[in-house]
Amino acid sequence: MILSIAPVMDRVGFKAVDFITGMHMAVSVRWHKENPWEKIRLACKAMPRTPLSFGGTGIRFMGWKRVPESVMALAMERIIASGIRRVWMLEPSYDVDLIFQQAKLAKAAGAEELVVALSYTISPVHTDEYYAQKAREIAASPDVDGMYIKDQGGLLTVDRVRTLVPALQQSINGLPLELHSHCNTGLAPLVYLEGIQLGIRTVHTAISPLANGTSQPSTENILRNARRLGYSANLDEEALEAMAAHFRYVAEREGRPMGAPVEHDVYYYEHQVPGGMMTTLKRQLSEVKMEHRLEEVLEEVIRVRRELGYPIMVTPFSQFVGSQATMNVVSGERYKTVPTQVIEYVAGYYGKPPAPIDQNILDKISSLPQAKNILNTEHPEPSIEELRRKVGLGLSDEEFLIRLALPDKDVEDMLAAGPIKTQYP
Repeated sequence: MILSIAPVMDRVGFKAVDFITGMHMAVSVRWHKENPWEKIRLACKAMPRTPLSFGGTGIRFMGWKRVPESVMALAMERIIASGIRRVWMLEPSYDVDLIFQQAKLAKAAGAEELVVALSYTISPVHTDEYYAQKAREIAASPDVDGMYIKDQGGLLTVDRVRTLVPALQQSINGLPLELHSHCNTGLAPLVYLEGIQLGIRTVHTAISPLANGTSQPSTENILRNARRLGYSANLDEEALEAMAAHFRYVAEREGRPMGAPVEHDVYYYEHQVPGGMMTTLKRQLSEVKMEHRLEEVLEEVIRVRRELGYPIMVTPFSQFVGSQATMNVVSGERYKTVPTQVIEYVAGYYGKPPAPIDQNILDKISSLPQAKNILNTEHPEPSIEELRRKVGLGLSDEEFLIRLALPDKDVEDMLAAGPIKTQYP
């Protein structure tokens, strides 16, 4: 689907194309039976003018679990060697030391541009001053080339943009600031236009068949409206139109819904569940025949997030909070069952929570039998050599990284599927 239109996409003139993340790589193996390393190489070759981006979280690769620094270093080296030129780094706990460390790894591997996400959320903690201070600290790294406001929940309003954007611009030592929002609440197109008028020169959009809904504002709409406001962008609109036509055709052929605007929903500002996580919650509830309890789960999400110290509702924290809330509702007893990742979050594996964890909840989780080892053990940092002895000797770096993250059966099925198909009918 991508390769058939990639040369046209390359002519559009995008600053970059957001191409893949570690989790996308896992999906590529598990569900599409495609080698993600080959997928990167093919796409980069087909779009030589346009930098393709990898979205990294700093301490995870192809899964929810934290991985050793040695693994992240090798993964980043292979990602850049495969053709990725731009790295977006999301560190949702804002551990500045970790951001510096991972930024250095990406630049050492040869990344041309490293842009750090400032994930946006609403809580008593996450004020303009909070974000300005974090941006100021991150801007001190010589390896950081820019930052972007990442509004994964579509929570930004025009009024908040008017205070947040100037606060950040004054704190980042002249680094470029980009804007990334989702259309969950219907406000993202307005937010983008306000951001542009405040001096932002790069916004993250989606081609119209894949825009709106829980996705980004459409490229065509933002371009048209920005021009009305007196701005310009050097995009090849004929190529842009061909790209839209291709993906519209794909959607029709595959029976997929077209992107469409949604009505404003103020409830998003309370539960803050991102679009992808909302889909997961609905699926989890349908599997236990409890779809009718979605409203209860969303109310529990609000409560769990507050108790866990207001983590930003972005991967992986949104999954942790959503899973815990679902278990609390389904089991009928709060925190009777606690996922391993939530225990690791409480143990500090993912950085320091923005606010203190509720002491009663902390005590309850700490008393669970499975929590004892996690809470009293430092996160291991084995070398690649030690891990190779565990996973298998004689593997290429790329196969080793896949096998380290995924079950052997998934990898064997991918290898048996043969080469990636490069043409779409």
